[in-house]
Amino acid sequence: MISGVRNLLALLPFAATLALAQGWNLDALMSEMAAVPASRTRFVETRHLAMLTHPLELKGSLSYERPDRLVKHVESPFDETLTVNGEVLSLVNMTRGERRSLSLREQPALGTLVESVRATLAGDRAQLERHYRVQFSGARDAWRLHLVPRATQVRAHVESITVSGAAARPQRIEVLESTGDRSVMTILHDGK
Repeated sequence: MISGVRNLLALLPFAATLALAQGWNLDALMSEMAAVPASRTRFVETRHLAMLTHPLELKGSLSYERPDRLVKHVESPFDETLTVNGEVLSLVNMTRGERRSLSLREQPALGTLVESVRATLAGDRAQLERHYRVQFSGARDAWRLHLVPRATQVRAHVESITVSGAAARPQRIEVLESTGDRSVMTILHDGK
């Protein structure tokens, strides 16, 4: 009898781990993401473009503030800041001295691309599923979202977006364009 109890007690940590792993799903991910009010990280993005002989590497910082503000500041190889605040996208290229602003409502394909990041960071599953067919896989420490645009006009530009990470930290975003071009962004948390 005592050995049976000992065996049962030995299995409890394993059972708890299994229960936690089984409880990790898209809803759990969205809940953890929704609990983050703001974040700031570094990134390295590699763009593989057919028109270039070598990939283009961008480095800079990303920031997010709830509910809908995103900032991508490219510091190298040029100085450019892309800011999304609500439905307005602003682009300031200090290297070329250019400034542009546009409405995401008037550019639905671009708006859908922005929502892939913004809805994921906000933990807004309904918004994410409104624009994408969502496939979720993985565990808390290694999850993956595969997003396929629902709108035909967006699919004309983007075949898929894959976001992967751990807990409430996206670590990699890969965008595969319909032309075969692709970009891979590695997000560096805490200098790692």
